[in-house]
Amino acid sequence: MDDRRLPCHIHPVWPQRGRPPTRHPTGLRPPRRGYHALRRCLVRASARRKPRSADVKFPMIVDSHAHVFPPMGGPSGHPSAKEHLRYVQHTIMTHHQPVRRVSDNVAVTQQTLFDGEDTALDAMYDVDFRGGGYGKLAWTSGGVDYLKQYLPPSMRDLESTPEYIIAQMDYAGIDRAVIQSGHLYGRLNAYIADAVRWYPDRFWGLALVDEWNIDDPSEARSLDASINELGLHALWFNTGSLEMHRSDTPVDDPVFFPFWERVRTLGIPVFWNVTTSVPGQDAYLAQLAALKRWLQIYPDIPCVLTHGLTVARFMEDGVAKIPEAAWEAIDTPNVISELLFPIFQGAVFDYPFREVRPIIREYYERLGPKRLCWGSDLPNVERHATYRQSLAYLRDYCDFIPQDDMDAILGGNITALFGT
Repeated sequence: MDDRRLPCHIHPVWPQRGRPPTRHPTGLRPPRRGYHALRRCLVRASARRKPRSADVKFPMIVDSHAHVFPPMGGPSGHPSAKEHLRYVQHTIMTHHQPVRRVSDNVAVTQQTLFDGEDTALDAMYDVDFRGGGYGKLAWTSGGVDYLKQYLPPSMRDLESTPEYIIAQMDYAGIDRAVIQSGHLYGRLNAYIADAVRWYPDRFWGLALVDEWNIDDPSEARSLDASINELGLHALWFNTGSLEMHRSDTPVDDPVFFPFWERVRTLGIPVFWNVTTSVPGQDAYLAQLAALKRWLQIYPDIPCVLTHGLTVARFMEDGVAKIPEAAWEAIDTPNVISELLFPIFQGAVFDYPFREVRPIIREYYERLGPKRLCWGSDLPNVERHATYRQSLAYLRDYCDFIPQDDMDAILGGNITALFGT
């Protein structure tokens, strides 16, 4: 009999006398000292635990920020892979992950994707940008090959299928997830809609538009079709996409009002990705100021601030010093801010990320539990933490948040946002 099928309290007989081998021929490890005492403790703890039965209601855990996408090196809804990879390159060129020379894996600092100043899409260098496998993106400049580890190494084909995300969710105990979007991943409204249709009890999906073109009525019609025909649930909107296409028109400009009125008529939330490729605080605070003005015009449109505030822009000597102007921009009843720290702070701090707890406390005290939600940015987050850790650092270590409030943050608020 295969001893791997034996009950856990029965151990195989070792094949020889004396000290047991380091590993049993079947691959099992020999029992360690204290094993039986530990097992008795676990059995007693299990007996005290209440059973999870169908008639007992448990709070739903919802990940407000996950991604599904086909292989990132392919067309991904664009006419060609090259056209899609322009948007991938634009994201990668200012991303904080280090650039490495392929020949010796040494990190380099010279800029090879653009001139370091002009961040528009049409200013990027032509460097044969391509997918590199195992989470890497690659390019060639001056005859030298470079790469950046944007996705975790487990992403062999740079692909995140709905089934992969569900497997991760099941393992971590996550009930539902919001599938977010982004030009980095491609024109994926139909792809995301398929995931929602196949797994309606696990996913909500967000629609993508060309933000730089929303003064054209065709974008409002495209959004309408994504919601009413494809069955997506909300709009994903990246403020940085305007500057990427050399537009300095702010999101609250009257030229965009017809589009926003259509959003209001559809009755859908907006998930805001407030970004800029310009380093420092000033350009980012200007984006937040424009959002604040927009929120004053449309106080009845529910919103989510993806990633929350970009805390990395306000770090000084390892301490976040977020200015009042940033807090004031999002301190409004119709905005829920994501708590999503490992994807960024994981590059600086180690799990369980105790350094971010003061920031979480400030979020909680300033905005309250009904205006916060938890997100992971799966699969990208696994550059720095496992999926389970991306939840546990908040749920298990922020004991200053009462359980009812934590339940709202971990799922109740997003569930209420979508009305299901």
